[in-house]
Amino acid sequence: MIDRRMPMAESTQFNYGPETLSEVSSLSIRAIQLVEGLLSGHHRSPHKGSSVEFAEYKDYSPGDDIRHIDWKVVGKTDKYHVKQFEQSTNLKCTLLLDASGSMAYRSPDSKSPGMDKRDYARTLVAAMGYLLLKQFDAVGLTLFNDAVVSHLPPRSKPSHFQNILHGLQDMEFKGVTRIEEVVGNLIERLPGRGMLILVSDLLTREDDVFKTLKMLKSRGLEVILFHVLHPDEVTLPFEGDLVFESLEDDPPLGLDPFDVRQQYQQAIQEQIEFYTKNCPTLGIDYLFLETSTPLEQALRYYLLRRKSLRKI
Repeated sequence: MIDRRMPMAESTQFNYGPETLSEVSSLSIRAIQLVEGLLSGHHRSPHKGSSVEFAEYKDYSPGDDIRHIDWKVVGKTDKYHVKQFEQSTNLKCTLLLDASGSMAYRSPDSKSPGMDKRDYARTLVAAMGYLLLKQFDAVGLTLFNDAVVSHLPPRSKPSHFQNILHGLQDMEFKGVTRIEEVVGNLIERLPGRGMLILVSDLLTREDDVFKTLKMLKSRGLEVILFHVLHPDEVTLPFEGDLVFESLEDDPPLGLDPFDVRQQYQQAIQEQIEFYTKNCPTLGIDYLFLETSTPLEQALRYYLLRRKSLRKI
């Protein structure tokens, strides 16, 4: 029997215990090591330009530039407050992560190649967030299943990385995937002419995800689609009479994988080939990733795409 039950979320509060703090730290370390390792062999372009925008107020303290004191606030409150600014960003990007039940798949075979899908997806998104912030870009995080689960607007402050990590650690993989409905409800909150990076296994009953992607492009967004599957989900390697338990809302299914393996593999390959062929026609970047694929490949793909965008 293949047990594919969904793991429970570790926490839903920011009052973390030692174990959860350790997991957040581990995710942070993996993401940072991935990015720093990748960038160590690349030329790092300095952030140019002095365009700034108001970020927030802080209490005046000795050494602060008195030119940034807001005298109107002083007149109203009789307290000295200093305006803080942050550099305008090169890009506003939203990381859109599928948090449906199927994204929690883990192989029952301990020798199966590849990371657990949820760990792979979380690490990918954390690394992308860190990389974007390293490039002085603004990055936000949206988690979804059949609806938007949580939404962090894009920010460019380095400290925002901790918000992204906590959002990823808090997430619970459950429910079904409805990309069309989620994007329809989210699209007004997405920054115009920014970037959206969608990470999903695309295991959905929706008929036309491609139509949704087309709508995103019509809004002027650059779109990168990372299609993530575990090797088990590509090859269906199991043997014997088994009962498959759904991570979403399907009933248990008993069968011998041998009877359906060829048809199943063909359906998966046709889906991959469809997105590989058709996404470029919309100007959408598509990359299929098995969880055995080194995550550096996804980051390198993003960097190459970003380089080409800067030439336009």
